[in-house]
Amino acid sequence: MGTSGAYGGSNSAEWNDFRDAWSNLVGGIDGTGDASGDPKPSEPSDRLFDPAGPASDLDRVGQALIDALWRDDPATRGNVVPPIVRPRVSGRRGAGAGGAGAGGTSGGSAGTGRSGSRSTRQVIGGASRGGATIGAAYALRNRDALRLADYGLSLAEFDSLTPRARISRLVTLMVGDDGHPDDRAIRQAATEQVKKIVSTDGEPPTAAEAIKGFVSAYIFQLGLVELQDQIVNGTLDGNEAIVRERMLRGWIDAKVRGLDIDAAPAVSANILHQAAADLAQRAIRVLRAR
Repeated sequence: MGTSGAYGGSNSAEWNDFRDAWSNLVGGIDGTGDASGDPKPSEPSDRLFDPAGPASDLDRVGQALIDALWRDDPATRGNVVPPIVRPRVSGRRGAGAGGAGAGGTSGGSAGTGRSGSRSTRQVIGGASRGGATIGAAYALRNRDALRLADYGLSLAEFDSLTPRARISRLVTLMVGDDGHPDDRAIRQAATEQVKKIVSTDGEPPTAAEAIKGFVSAYIFQLGLVELQDQIVNGTLDGNEAIVRERMLRGWIDAKVRGLDIDAAPAVSANILHQAAADLAQRAIRVLRAR
């Protein structure tokens, strides 16, 4: 996925530089194969990156990823105000006030990932869709029928589902099917946050935490799209691949977490999709400038 021959490929010099930097990365920030002992599944990924440390091979991987995303999407370099995101399931009519006029669209609505071999990667549009999915998740958790209707959804279509099915249904409606690896990247990153918002019995993450978590995971997943051949072709030991992935995720987490964001789930349904788009754009601009 994501490399030459798949969906048109990503054979730009920037993506080749990213893959080269990844190939030269040594597992662990100390170059010994681990960061502080063997990696544990429960260990936060940000412990595998020290943002105060000197530039390293990991920095070169992260910067190459940011440079490639900057090149891919002109929206990273301009001021874009994405429209509020609507359900993407093909042929579905919007729910809530106004029926289809309020939110019913086909699977080709704006702000998606990619759907063809020659289409452009829409990094900021994908972030917008993920942010809208998070906004809809808060509305679902709070049983806020009016805010769900802003997204073209209704409580009735979720009430008969199990908690797990509710999460899957919400993400599918808002993000669409896995028509392209980039769409899968949005789904996986958004699902992480939707689970925390919809499934938890305690306090859900704040909107700022959820948006930062999504943007971080989304950038990481887009990187994995372009690394898939290297990861699955058997040239890299499975444990080493896991360590490298967690190192890269930790690098992105540490960088995105340091950015300011002003977002609250209780405000207009327009806010969280815009907040995610703004944060993704700012993250790419700031990290590239460094």
